[in-house]
Amino acid sequence: MKILTIVITACALSATLGAQVPDFTPQTPLIGALLHDDRAAAKRLLESGADPNDGQFFGMSPLLLAILRQDLELVRLLQAKGADVTVRDRSGSTPLMWAAFSETGDATLVDELLRLGADPNATNKAGETALDWALRRGDTAAVAALRKAGASNPDAIKKSVEKSVALLQASGSQFSRTSGCTSCHHQYLPQMAFGAARDHGIAVDQAAWRRQTDATITVLNRVREEAVQNRDRIPDVPVSVSYALLSLFAGRHEADEVTDAMTRVIAAWQSDDGAFHPLPAMRPPIEAGTVTATALSLRALQLYGANQAERIERASHWLRRATPRTTEERAMQLLGLAWAKAPADVIRGSADALLHEQRPDGGWAQLATLETDAYATGQALVALQTAGYSAASPEYRRGVAFLVRTQFPDGSWLVRSRTFPVQPLKESGFPHGTHQWVSAAGTSWATLALALALPPPASSGTLQ
Repeated sequence: MKILTIVITACALSATLGAQVPDFTPQTPLIGALLHDDRAAAKRLLESGADPNDGQFFGMSPLLLAILRQDLELVRLLQAKGADVTVRDRSGSTPLMWAAFSETGDATLVDELLRLGADPNATNKAGETALDWALRRGDTAAVAALRKAGASNPDAIKKSVEKSVALLQASGSQFSRTSGCTSCHHQYLPQMAFGAARDHGIAVDQAAWRRQTDATITVLNRVREEAVQNRDRIPDVPVSVSYALLSLFAGRHEADEVTDAMTRVIAAWQSDDGAFHPLPAMRPPIEAGTVTATALSLRALQLYGANQAERIERASHWLRRATPRTTEERAMQLLGLAWAKAPADVIRGSADALLHEQRPDGGWAQLATLETDAYATGQALVALQTAGYSAASPEYRRGVAFLVRTQFPDGSWLVRSRTFPVQPLKESGFPHGTHQWVSAAGTSWATLALALALPPPASSGTLQ
């Protein structure tokens, strides 16, 4: 069986390399001992004077092979005998990167190499760092050791945001063309993400953004007079119109007759108990209930309303008494309380409840019965940051690592839809087929959360 495996492997390599099978013969006895995991032989060779830097296997030096075996004793012996701890493989990857490659996330070799002076922020030819390699295994002990040594991955976060911004801008324009309207998932949430990205140094297509803002204003202006007279003229005002105003603020749109009319329409939806009750929740998670509607309405009135302090205070009091049932509601409750500047102990209690739901992989799930996803994770992180929780905290960084790790190469995140099909699908060009609308929303929350993790934060235009 072993011979057959070797033959099959050789045939596969032959097909790949154009009938030229590579030579697997070890170049030196030391390389051979390390390849065959013969520790005793490797020790004898080193003790008898074998050169610890002689030979390689596919660009891997003796030290790199020992690290790949996760053999601390051999690594120390090689180093003591003069092995070059700054050696790199053909890709430019360092010994520290290979130590971080461990599937178990063990930090033993990482700590040893850091003690020997390895640079935690060195990059290979692809621009990857040891932290990038370690994060592919999750939030492990190796990740913690690298971060303690000063490792960071702002370039990975920046690239992630750049990809998602480009995708969201392209699909938002296509959605407008195919649907003839604007939406929370393809315009309002993306524009909130663009605001955070812009304020943290990410280039955004301003002309495309302006067109989407103009489209939002046009849609609202078309119905504003009727809506002031009949609050039901626009569907689900506390969610849809509130999100629209938050997106306009992210685009630095000045208050005008349209925003003034829309705040009056939103205010008309407030109940005597202080809450803003939306339509029945047929389209979760975006249109999912009173907590979301109340938090968003509070913020919209705060940003564009005149003389709305009493309404905002009543909404804040209602949010303090609310009992969240989902991650959407916990995050939105925290956002509303933070926006309303509720007492510090109230905000802290809400934040603790949200943090309690963070999963071992670093992310959050929309429901306890669902998988971790970008919508819930991004939204939770944004809520925590808005409430004053540091983006440098271990919990926030674990969430960021989850998002970077799970992003698709095209810049998107997949979030699975569970809405009732109230509206027929209109193709936006965003990936993931029938899941594309909520995936665009989830990608927006993820983008916003990642942008907030980038230094340095700027002044205005985001959810802060």
